[in-house]
Order: sequence, then structure tokens, then C-alpha cells
Amino acid sequence: MSAISAPLPPAEPRVSRERVGEWGLLRGLSFLAIALQHSLGEYIYRSDIRYPDAVTLGLLYHFIRYGTLTFVFLAGAILFYQYGRSNRRYGPVLLKRIGDIYIPFACWTLLYWIVVKSLSGEVWFQTGDLPKLLQQFIAPTYGYHLWFVVMIFQFYLVFPLFRTAAQRLGRWTGAGMTETSRTRRILLLMLLLALAYGWLMYLSYYRMPLWQTDGLWHTLLQYRTYEFPYYLFYFVLGGICGAHIERFRALTLNLLPWSTLAFIAMYVWMNADLLRFSGEQINLNVSTYLKPTSFIAVTVQILTIYGWALLLDKNGGWWKKILLLCGKYLFGAYLAHAMLLMLIANRTRDLTLTGYHPIAAVVTALVVAAASLLLCAGLSRLPGGRWLTGSAGSKKESR
Repeated sequence: MSAISAPLPPAEPRVSRERVGEWGLLRGLSFLAIALQHSLGEYIYRSDIRYPDAVTLGLLYHFIRYGTLTFVFLAGAILFYQYGRSNRRYGPVLLKRIGDIYIPFACWTLLYWIVVKSLSGEVWFQTGDLPKLLQQFIAPTYGYHLWFVVMIFQFYLVFPLFRTAAQRLGRWTGAGMTETSRTRRILLLMLLLALAYGWLMYLSYYRMPLWQTDGLWHTLLQYRTYEFPYYLFYFVLGGICGAHIERFRALTLNLLPWSTLAFIAMYVWMNADLLRFSGEQINLNVSTYLKPTSFIAVTVQILTIYGWALLLDKNGGWWKKILLLCGKYLFGAYLAHAMLLMLIANRTRDLTLTGYHPIAAVVTALVVAAASLLLCAGLSRLPGGRWLTGSAGSKKESR
């Protein structure tokens, strides 16, 4: 697919296609958040955990909830920053994305199939397994985190449609208008989209589970966590960031005190919901992404960490270097981290950790994150290693 060639009226001076420093920091922060999030999920449901320790893990869980959806935000930001106003044919770009994203996903899907089968003592492949194996490339379960790759790749497939829509809407917010009027129209569009998306989240959490459907509709509802429309707001928010980078930076810095306060308020609300609806065992599924309160909480958290990332990028320091390193090898480390966590958990599940689950979860997350990054850095240097890591480590990927 190709977008229409009508130029988008510039909302601000064209920026050079140079590396955007804060995006590398956001990538690093998001990866660390995901490594910790999955480690918390590993320990919080163990039978020997005490309720206060489970509550502690739940409180920490909401502090790092931004991780996965920030990747959706960054996908939109990078695509619109690089190609949003370009007449460049998108076909070659998509082919490159297939090599950088889907092929490593397919390789790791096979690896997770083999490892999970091996750990459970099953034969790698037996009669009747082919349909189950093929399903892993569409709705993966053996690598539980790989659902995200299936979902995010849909945005790359339909990006020309987003670009066309942005170009047409750009005429409504474009030439002949003052900066104030243009900004107001963009904010109005985002408000309308937020209301529509919030309604979709309401339906997804409170209504769709009760709908009686069959056939295609039943499948679409059952697998809605894999479908890109349910994450559309974060992608569009990222697209606005990429298309209007300087104004977005100024906005997030100006909003930083208020977005921080809003995040604190939503953090309290989300934890109250978790405790109220979990019962005797803390249930992290209470805070699913496809829920109105999660939508609000994650959105204000993304705006908050974006502002803090700008300040960190400006001030530098060792913490910045660590996050940029995490961002550099992000994709391969993301694909690998669940396997390393699985191998560690296979050794620790028989241990009695009563009273130490929060400490064990944090230590496990640090080990998993470090080992995943080292593994990705090593694999990326081997011949053919990019089929497992994508373009990890390249300069272009860190934009």
C-alpha cells in the first residue's frame, strides 16, 4: 500500500532525522519495566507467598505498568518521525521490518516451543502438533510475551493508512492558522479520540466478556488482546509526538508537574481497585491493559516519564548510559528475557521463599535483564545473528 502524495502542511519547522535522545531512554526504561513486571508475575502467585508480600508486589506492579504500551507509543513516534511526511515508497520499509521484527519473532517462537516441550518432558514434535505449532505464529502461548510482536506488527502493516489519515487531517490543522489555533485543533482531535478509545476500553472490560457470539466475531473478541485497534490511542499519541517533536517536548515539560500528580492519583486508584477486587489472593488481571482506568493511568504515566526522560537526557550521567545501552539491544533482549526467566523459575519454584518474594522478584528481574542484554549483544555479533536479534545494536535502530 502507498500513501497519497499530497504533502502534509508543516506544523513546525522540519527537524532533521537525527537520533531522538529521549526515545532511547524510554526504550531502556520500558524494557526494565517489562523484565520486572514479568518477574513479579512469576512470584506473586506462588503458594508460599504471604499476603503482605503479594500486596507489595502488586504496588510495585502498578508503578511499572507503562512498559509494554510505551513500545506502542514509540512505534508510532518513530514511524511518523521517519516516514510521516515522506513520499518514500513504504513497500521496501515494510520488507525491512519483516526481516527486523517478524523473522526474529518466528525464530524465537520455534525456540520457545522446543524449550517448553523439553522442560515439560514432551517430545518436540509429534503427530497432531502441526496445527498447534502454526497457531504459535498467530497467537503465541509458549512464549507468553510474544503476543506483543504479533500485535505491534499489525501497526507496521497498516501504517500507510495512518499516514494517509494524518495527511488529510493535516489540512484541517495546517496552513493559514495561528500556532494557538492549530494546537487547539490537535488537542481537540486527541480529546475526541481519547473519549472514543475510553468507550472501547469500557466495552472491552465490562461488556464484551458477556456478549454471546459465535464464528468470526467470537474469535475476534476472544483474541482482542492481539488486535491493534485496542491499542490505537497510544500509537496515535506517539504519531503526534513524532510529527510534532518539538511541540510535544515542550508540552510534556510544561505538563510534568500536573502529569506527575495525575499519575500519583491514578496509582492510588489502581492499587485500591487491585486490593478491592482481588480477594484473598492478589490478582494482577484486575489491572488488564484493556480497561478504562488502566488507559488513563498508563497515558498519564507515559506523559510523565517522557518529561522525566527529557530532563535525564539533558543532564546525562551513568543512569542515562545504562538506559541507552538497554535501548540499544532492546528487541532481542525482549524476545529472550522470558526464556531466561522461565529457566530461572524452573529452579526456584521448589524453593521456600516465604518472606522474601519481593526481594527474589527484584533480583530475578535484574539478572534476567542483564543476561538478556548480554545475550542479545553477543548474538548480534554472530554471522546470521540478526535473525534472532533484528537490527539490535545498529545506529538506525536507536533512533
